Amino acid sequence: MNIKRKIDAWRRAGLLDDERATAISLYEEEHASSSHWVVWGITAVGGLAIVTGIISVVAANWDDIPNWMKLSGCGALLLGSLAGTWGTARLASSWQRDLFLFFHDGMLLAIIGLIAQVYNLHGHPWRALALCAALALPATTVAVHGLLADVFLGYLTLSLWFFLGEAGWLNHVDTNFGIGFLGASLGLVFLLGVDFVQPRKPAAAAALRRWGFGLVGITAIGACVLWNEHMRWNWQQAYWPMAIFVVAALLHAIRQLIVQGPGSGMRLASLVLLVALLVGAVLTDSGGTNQVGRQLIGFTLFCALCTSVAIAAANAGSKVGTNFATLVLAGRVLALYFELAKNLMTTGVSLIATGGVCLAVAYGWWRLRRVLPIAPRLDGAA
Repeated sequence: MNIKRKIDAWRRAGLLDDERATAISLYEEEHASSSHWVVWGITAVGGLAIVTGIISVVAANWDDIPNWMKLSGCGALLLGSLAGTWGTARLASSWQRDLFLFFHDGMLLAIIGLIAQVYNLHGHPWRALALCAALALPATTVAVHGLLADVFLGYLTLSLWFFLGEAGWLNHVDTNFGIGFLGASLGLVFLLGVDFVQPRKPAAAAALRRWGFGLVGITAIGACVLWNEHMRWNWQQAYWPMAIFVVAALLHAIRQLIVQGPGSGMRLASLVLLVALLVGAVLTDSGGTNQVGRQLIGFTLFCALCTSVAIAAANAGSKVGTNFATLVLAGRVLALYFELAKNLMTTGVSLIATGGVCLAVAYGWWRLRRVLPIAPRLDGAA
C-alpha cells in the first residue's frame, strides 16, 4: 500500500481532513527519494565494478609491483577513505560517510598485513586484530549506523579468540563443546553491555544485541545438535568454559532482576532453559541406550527456549525477535520429523498433528481474548 492509499484510508476513517491530506500528499511528492535510490544504486554498481577490476589487475601483477608502490597505494586508499569521510560529512544522509568509514576500517587490516609481508614481520594474529579494533574504535564512536560497531566487535571477537588460542586456553575445547560455552559467555557479556551503551550510542547497542543474540543462538543450535550425538563427552576437560558460562548467566540474571524487577520472569526462564540446554548436552550420558529419549529431552528444551524467547521479545515489543524465534522453533520441529521419520507416512501424520496443535492454540487464544491477531478492515475498504 503506497502513501496515497494510506491517506485515502485515513481520510475515510475520519483521521484526516481534506486540507491535511492534501498537505501530506504534497510533502511526500516533494520529498520522494525513489529516484535518488536509483542513482545511488547505479553509482554503487559502477564503483564496485571499477574496484573489483582494479583488484583483479593488481592481483595479476602483484609479484612485479615494487614494495614502495604497494605501500604507497595502500596508504593513498587509507587517506582517501578519510578524505571521503570528511567530504561527505556535510551531507544530509549519513550513509555515505559511514560507508567511507567502513572502507577505512577494512583498509586498516589490509595495510597491517601488507606491512608485515613487505618487511617480513612475524607475530601472532591477535595482535594485528587488536590493533585494528583499537584503530576502528574512533570510527565506531562517530558513526551514526551500527555497521561500524559490527566491524569493531568482529575485530575484537577474533582478537580474543586468537589470544586464547595462543595462551593455550583453548586446548581440548574444540572436542568437548568448550567453544560453545565460550561463545555463549561472550554473547552474554555483549548483552550485559547494552544498558551501558544504549543511552550513549543506540546504534552500537543494537550491534551488541545482534552479536550477543547471534552468538547465544548459534551456541544453542550447536547444543541441540549435540543432544543427538552418540558419543560420550569428556566434560571434565571443558569444565572451565562451562564455569565461565554459568557465571555469565548468573550475572545476566542479576542484571535482569535489577533492571526489570518482577517483570523479568520470562527472560529469567530463558536463561535457565539456555543453561539446561547447554550444560545438559555435555553432562548427560550420550553413550546410553535410550538415545531417542535423550534426543526428545534436547528437543523439548530447545523448543521451550525458543518459546520463552519469543514471549520475552513480544513483551519487549520486538517484532523481529518474536518472528525469528518462532521461525527457528518451526524449523526445529520440522528437523525433528525428518530425524525420527521412517517414511513419508510418519512424517505426514506428524505434520498433521502439529498443525492441529497450532490451530488448537490459536483457537484457545481466541476464546480467551475474543480477538484474532489480524487487522480490522476499514469501512468501505476493498
